[in-house]
Amino acid sequence: MNLTPKAQVIERDFQNARAKANYTTFPEFARRYVKHNKDGVVLANTALLEMTVGEAEAKARKAENWTQSASLDDTPESIARSPLVSPGIIQEAIEKLEGVLTRGTEEHQEYAAIVLARSALATDAPDRLQRVAHYLQNIQLPPARIPMGYNFALVVCGLTVKGMTLEEEGRITEAIVSYDNVSLLVQSNPNERSDELVSWTEHALYRAGMLKLRQGDQLAAIRSFRAYHNQAQLWPGQFRLARRATVYRHLAAALSSSLKTHDIQGNVTTDEQSQFVPAALSLEIAQIHAYWEDSLYAVTAFPKADEKNWRVLGMVEQIVEDRKLIGPSNDADKRVLVETIYRASQKTFQSPRILRFLFFALVEMGQYDEAVLALKSYLDLAEINLKVKSTVAEEVLTNEQRIRLDIESEYDITSVMVEGSRLYGKELGQATEALACAEKALSNIQQYLDQEEAKELSFYANTYRGIAYGLQAAQAQEPEARPSLYTKAIESFEKAIEIAPGAYEAHYYLAVQQAEMRDVPKAIVSVKQSLGVNSAHIPSWHLLVLLLSAQKDYERALSICTVGLKESDWDLPQTDGFSASQSDGEDYLALRITEAALIEQVNGAEAALEPQEALFVLYTKVFAPEPSSLGESLYDIQNIRRRDQSDIEINTGSTVVGRPRAGSILSVRSKSGASDIGQGLSPSNGSNLDIPKANYASSITSIGSSGSKKRSKLIPAAAASSGSSTLPKSLLSAPAAVQRPTTKSVQRTSRANKVLATLWLLSASAFRRLDRMEESIRAIEEAEHIDASNPDVWYNLGLLYAAQGDQETASVSFSKALALAPYHPACLTRVGQSYLEAGSLEMAESVLDTTTKSQGWNSAEAWFYLGKVFEASDRLVRAKECLWYALELEQSRPIRDFSVALQ
Repeated sequence: MNLTPKAQVIERDFQNARAKANYTTFPEFARRYVKHNKDGVVLANTALLEMTVGEAEAKARKAENWTQSASLDDTPESIARSPLVSPGIIQEAIEKLEGVLTRGTEEHQEYAAIVLARSALATDAPDRLQRVAHYLQNIQLPPARIPMGYNFALVVCGLTVKGMTLEEEGRITEAIVSYDNVSLLVQSNPNERSDELVSWTEHALYRAGMLKLRQGDQLAAIRSFRAYHNQAQLWPGQFRLARRATVYRHLAAALSSSLKTHDIQGNVTTDEQSQFVPAALSLEIAQIHAYWEDSLYAVTAFPKADEKNWRVLGMVEQIVEDRKLIGPSNDADKRVLVETIYRASQKTFQSPRILRFLFFALVEMGQYDEAVLALKSYLDLAEINLKVKSTVAEEVLTNEQRIRLDIESEYDITSVMVEGSRLYGKELGQATEALACAEKALSNIQQYLDQEEAKELSFYANTYRGIAYGLQAAQAQEPEARPSLYTKAIESFEKAIEIAPGAYEAHYYLAVQQAEMRDVPKAIVSVKQSLGVNSAHIPSWHLLVLLLSAQKDYERALSICTVGLKESDWDLPQTDGFSASQSDGEDYLALRITEAALIEQVNGAEAALEPQEALFVLYTKVFAPEPSSLGESLYDIQNIRRRDQSDIEINTGSTVVGRPRAGSILSVRSKSGASDIGQGLSPSNGSNLDIPKANYASSITSIGSSGSKKRSKLIPAAAASSGSSTLPKSLLSAPAAVQRPTTKSVQRTSRANKVLATLWLLSASAFRRLDRMEESIRAIEEAEHIDASNPDVWYNLGLLYAAQGDQETASVSFSKALALAPYHPACLTRVGQSYLEAGSLEMAESVLDTTTKSQGWNSAEAWFYLGKVFEASDRLVRAKECLWYALELEQSRPIRDFSVALQ
């Protein structure tokens, strides 16, 4: 058919209008086209039928107040579709087209048949499916020759209509084949673009993935959803966001299932194998979460008074569960998860479920102050939750029903109470609050939960209750209260052991309490039981070493110390030093410090200097940034599109082939299993990890003369503190966006400073006992430079001046220590001793009595000098009691305080 130039221009513009579904222009284009091309009557009437159907569908949706949001609840078994129209509304347009079909070209007739089929499917006529089949019976779909422009969109429309018809007839497998042909066509013709093409393509890809899930073919569904996602990147930003959210919901679930089971049902092609390894799946899940959140929030408003944004709750629960599945994450990932939950709180109203997720996420991130606020809010809402639940039917609710109603289960509430007890007790040292949470949890377990199902919760609730009682006993200022608190702690741990005899934690904490009570034989039995369950638990080895030293069996304690160190993943000569966690490293370092103290006890102060420098080197490794704390987050929704362009290679049929980043869950390991970061810090590979030189402070020397500043070769070099390090700059450089430090990081910095000061004070003590006072005072200066608020620094300075006979300066040093820690037992004992030696018995008794009743209740020296006070004042019975108790404490005193082994 030869068209005039005018007809060609009109046909081109007409097809462009059809591609955009610009119905208002159709009548005029049809009139002009027929005027300049008498054989174009079929195309003109085809377009007019499209207009009639499209407008009728729009009116039907408006009449029923139907929107695409109906798709938010789609399942593989139930897929929402727009309202059907009455056949009478479009019948006239259909008859006009059927009446002129024979006057058109064969090509125009085929495309007209596709539009007639599409029109029949849009009606609610009883014979609609038969009519569709009738119109399409002589049309090859897909055609042998693929057209271009709007005709390409009509081919896709025909395939989609055919698939939807087969689907309604129950011929699901054939329908999927038709939908998959759409996917192949679109991927093979990426330059074809039009609004109508996008619309029909979305229908086909969406329904293909859902039907494959209905058939249980998870691999095929993942492929279709990936294809949907890749095409969606080319669609308008606001196009069918509700359906996108549904796709991402099902895709995330399918990917999570694949990652959880490590089993893909179906034949994975060679090209796909790299996409289903755990690292790639983890990265893809993280990205899909971000797209899911973005699309869902775009169609979600803040709830009204009688509404629950349960879809948001379900999404956040899926994200949280997937995070657990993916495993340990870096600090950036943890922060982004918290931000994700905060965003969810802006789309919900006082949701206890969101608060629960927020609480656990904040604890994981280490932001304990905010976690406490979330905990308090959650427990307040939990009370309301109980009242709400009482108005609901008594039958057991499924998890999905709880999400829809935003009602927490008693198990969830109790798990928060248990974790709250751990947070208060172990992380914040707030005994009263920790005990309250543990008691509430145990009450809930007894009243509401099945004892067998809540066995784990009951174990931890009793364990944390024991920790809380022990903490209260350690902090008690009333001596009469302390025994009962320790007894309750022991009873709690014994109850925990009764519940779970095979759990090492309760045995370990029981041993700690028995050690604090100086019941050394029982403590040794308990800690051996802990090690029998978990031989790699360094705090248990450390406690056993201290218990043996309390029995004055120093050589055996030293040999056990060696055994325990070899059990640790932080046995640095055998590993890269980063295979264990930061807390494991701190436990390892603490045991090494105790080992140095034992070496001095067994072999003398000179021998104690030998391991000092190695301890400082170990300190730099233990308190160096962990690789897991570095790197870019996988979950940053703000950067997700940038990552798609730079970090992710998108292939047909797949969203991700990840390029791993240092410090994230995709950290590259060397062939030997060591991370690149770990290799960079290992001294064995020529790293420039130097230990900083000493920087002597002047504040301590201002108290008394410091002597020569000449440096001794035997003085260990200072380890890297939180504010000074020669670690590679890439590991320590500040991020572009300054974040508020977490409570956990602040606590770790404080511990790092305290440990470094302890190392210097250990050196200072050895030098003092060797009568090398200049070296000793310089070591104390280093400790003061690191942690000036540490009372032990000033206490050791006082000991040094006392050893030199300068009692006045020593007294000033002890006073400074007491200004920092008013109940410092060793300092108070020294003060009491000085009063006794000066003949001031009343002052000595007052100081020593206060000491033995408070934190110095287990100080042998304090009881000894108190006994001497009673002896000097002729109260011989009291004197005898004190001296005997002092002897008992001395006979059971460990080489270092038992608290250094507390995990």
